[in-house]
Amino acid sequence: MLQFLISFQQRIGKMLWALSLITLISLGGLLMVTNQAALAASDTPLTTPPKAEKTELGLSQQEKEEAYEEAKEVLSKDPKKGVQELYEEEEKKYKEAQPDTNILDKAKDVVEGLKNKN
Repeated sequence: MLQFLISFQQRIGKMLWALSLITLISLGGLLMVTNQAALAASDTPLTTPPKAEKTELGLSQQEKEEAYEEAKEVLSKDPKKGVQELYEEEEKKYKEAQPDTNILDKAKDVVEGLKNKN
């Protein structure tokens, strides 16, 4: 029985030693993480957005007004036809600016070609 108590005491001692080492390592890791976050402060806070002259569409106020006047002029002639013409002009400008056509545009052209054949 005495031998059992001595071995039990040794096991408990080793377990307490291991538990205390794990605790110290964990606390050391937590302190390092907190310290690094404190050193990472920047000069500009992230809460204030940068000030810019552009609107949400990336246009300046003057460009936005010009686009509005152009749309108003086109729509004053014939509203339904004017919208279609304005859309086609914008689509043409976009395609000139973006020469890479994707697979959907190519498929659309193939389908249109097949429709026109029949």
